[in-house]
Amino acid sequence: MYKRKIFTRRSPSARSFRLPLGLVLVVLAIALCILIPSTPINLSNINISDRGLPTRLPTFTPAPKPTKEHIGRIIFTCTRGDYNQLCMINADGTGYQQMTQTEAHNYYSVYSPQGGSIVYSSNQNGGVFDLFLFVFEGSRLIRLTERIGNVVSPSFSPDGTTILFANRAAEGPTSLWTVENTGENSQLLYAGPNTIVAADWSPDGNTIAFAMAVDQPDAYEVFLMGADGSNVRQLTYGLAGIGGSLDWSPDGKYLLIYAGPQGDKDIFRVDVEAKTAAQLTDGGNNAASSFSPDGQWIAFNSLRNNDQADIFIMRTDGSSMRQVTTDPEPDWQPQWEP
Repeated sequence: MYKRKIFTRRSPSARSFRLPLGLVLVVLAIALCILIPSTPINLSNINISDRGLPTRLPTFTPAPKPTKEHIGRIIFTCTRGDYNQLCMINADGTGYQQMTQTEAHNYYSVYSPQGGSIVYSSNQNGGVFDLFLFVFEGSRLIRLTERIGNVVSPSFSPDGTTILFANRAAEGPTSLWTVENTGENSQLLYAGPNTIVAADWSPDGNTIAFAMAVDQPDAYEVFLMGADGSNVRQLTYGLAGIGGSLDWSPDGKYLLIYAGPQGDKDIFRVDVEAKTAAQLTDGGNNAASSFSPDGQWIAFNSLRNNDQADIFIMRTDGSSMRQVTTDPEPDWQPQWEP
């Protein structure tokens, strides 16, 4: 595993200097006399921004969830016959089951943060793709969108109340939309200048990461923005061949992406703060990676076995790789159960 710099601008280093010790002590003594108030301060009357202090609250880092039996369970898209269906399997390769058997295509399945339900994209009610919510208890299927465009890449907000997704509503580029988990209030969140192919909500709920075309229709860069669609900024620069999927780590420090030449993609782990990318795989044409709930494993699909798409898992440093699915038909787009 090695790291690449994906952000090339650097700040010049400051020149260090030292003050005489005596002068430092005098300055400190004067400062204490000035700064220590003679009467108590009423904190309720202080405007933080007027005092030059940061107004942004510390971000919440959720604790990683414990590893489940069989290392957890993975839901994925499985091509079976003429259609793409949804399948499920334990991460150790046991417990395989096919969840859908519709005469339609089903993609992009993701679990709700609390578990117990999934949302996915399907064209089962016509030619266009809509979002559907499947609740395991009672086997209830709820249609969340109805012919508002072609809907892909859903992602739940951390509290599970809102679903982010990419949608091409007209002839223009695919944009970011949201809808409540009841199917109400579908609305445009961010209309970028170019097509957006994937998006994911950060674990603390404050940030949305998305992949958007920049120079060419099939060449993407990763962007970040606030959950309200504000403060859009570019994260990656010059990492060639970034593809159309991404996933936040449970602690919100990393993003999983895939990149590389056509037909030879690898999985990268992007350090969001440091703006570096660590390559985790070397060959195999890999894509669609996602973190396990405890942050210890990564699932992804690979064509390393004679161009047959199978699900693999590996440790977050690229070690301990193992194959999970072996069906002769393609398996791809894995997502972990919470």
